Amino acid sequence: MNRRDQELLNKQSHGLNIAPRSDGIMILAILAVFFTGIAVGGFLYAYTDTPVQIAANDTVLTQPHGASPITR
Repeated sequence: MNRRDQELLNKQSHGLNIAPRSDGIMILAILAVFFTGIAVGGFLYAYTDTPVQIAANDTVLTQPHGASPITR
């Protein structure tokens, strides 16, 4: 880029007013949307009719090879 190109670029970009970035506000906005989504999802999911089975009731007891069997 020579001197004339630099002068033309400065003329073209003279009218642009680019505001400084405010990363803090953007991070707060993203976190607000994230936590709002979690809250809304929690409220909507909490009021379903059928309960969700988290763990199986009939679990299998495992033991290392060569150990004595578990008796009840």
